[in-house]
Amino acid sequence: MEKIVIWTRIMLVFAVQSACVISPLYSQGILKKVKGRIENTAVNKILNETDKAVSKGIDKAIESTSSANGQETVADDKRTSGTPIESQNIDPLQSYSKYDFIPGDSVLYAANFADDPIGELPSGWNSNGSSVIVNLNNIEGKWLRMAQRSVVLSSNEQGFGQDFSVEFDMVFDIDFQGWMAPEFRFGLIASGEQSPTSNKLLNEQNGDKSFYVNISPHANSGTFSLDSYEKYIRYFNSPAKNDKKIETWYGRIAHVAIQVQKERLRIWIDGDKLYDAPKGIAKNGEFNQLFFKLASSPYKDEQIGIYVSNVKIAKGLTPPRQHLLQNGSFTTTGILFDTRASRIKPQSFGVIKSVADLLQENQQLRLQIVGHTDNVGDDKTNLTLSEQRAAAVKEILVSTHSIAADRLETLGKGEAVPVSPNDSEAGRTQNRRVEFIAL
Repeated sequence: MEKIVIWTRIMLVFAVQSACVISPLYSQGILKKVKGRIENTAVNKILNETDKAVSKGIDKAIESTSSANGQETVADDKRTSGTPIESQNIDPLQSYSKYDFIPGDSVLYAANFADDPIGELPSGWNSNGSSVIVNLNNIEGKWLRMAQRSVVLSSNEQGFGQDFSVEFDMVFDIDFQGWMAPEFRFGLIASGEQSPTSNKLLNEQNGDKSFYVNISPHANSGTFSLDSYEKYIRYFNSPAKNDKKIETWYGRIAHVAIQVQKERLRIWIDGDKLYDAPKGIAKNGEFNQLFFKLASSPYKDEQIGIYVSNVKIAKGLTPPRQHLLQNGSFTTTGILFDTRASRIKPQSFGVIKSVADLLQENQQLRLQIVGHTDNVGDDKTNLTLSEQRAAAVKEILVSTHSIAADRLETLGKGEAVPVSPNDSEAGRTQNRRVEFIAL
């Protein structure tokens, strides 16, 4: 009996070490599988003790990593999949160095699910599956977890116009087991005479026109493709491409940005421009709905974590250059910051670069950078925050784009000058803005 226990201990240590080398995310799962195959009481006791030790070690490592990154670890009772989300070491400056996305001028719709309860579909959204709002370990905010075999429609009910932008964040957390993960699809619909939240659109994501991107994640790569339709007839197709860059999206936030200018369609993911199709979408019809779809697969639901959040739709795509030269000022909601902080998110670099280019081309131009916030929090804190955010924008222009510091002034106005009511997420998003004024 003693020999069996000793041999089991040796094999267990080997299994645990191997699991940790492969990935700390799956070591607990491997322990449970080993434990389930052994019925000896003494051995189970060893396994239980080792399981606890490994759990503590993993939790400690995660807490250490989170503290180092300035992130807060979410409690275990908020865990949504079998494993915590881990951040990859991706250099945002490199990832977004060629990013030229500019968001729309006026926010039409925004959703970050802050006011929606955990475990429910967001208010006003429609779905034919069991997608619900959750919290994620080590990632801020609330997220919509996509259920397999389901379609989700946003609560938007107004048209986007002919020139607009759409943005959202997504996270892929998949326990790959050797077979293909379910295909994830996102796209836009011009619903025509139907309501944009109609049940009919849950069955067929068509209308006057539509387009969608398909993403098929694999363990070490993946494929993506683009299709657009005019009514039910295919209008444009870009065949599936296999690309290892998809692997870099796993386990962290990847930002999706879409620009539509009449027939032209451009799509970026995580700073990379995947598509620029001059005739990518049909002329007729007006887009008015964003949808997400997750197909079925051999995987169990708990093995598939695909999440979306931070949706923003904005109309009007006037270039910053035109605003500044014609009106003497330019206001943008496209410079994004961490919540209640002045750290600039990398998806802001396209807007900042456009301002830097204008300053470099017009050497006599001087700008005042003005920060504005919404009304969440107290006046004094928001005033300080807006000042810090304006200073952070100046710092990037000076340090990254070599703009002389004496050409830039900064000012913070906090929540004092709203341009939209603060009673909705769209309004608050519009008020969280940065203004550039020619001096």
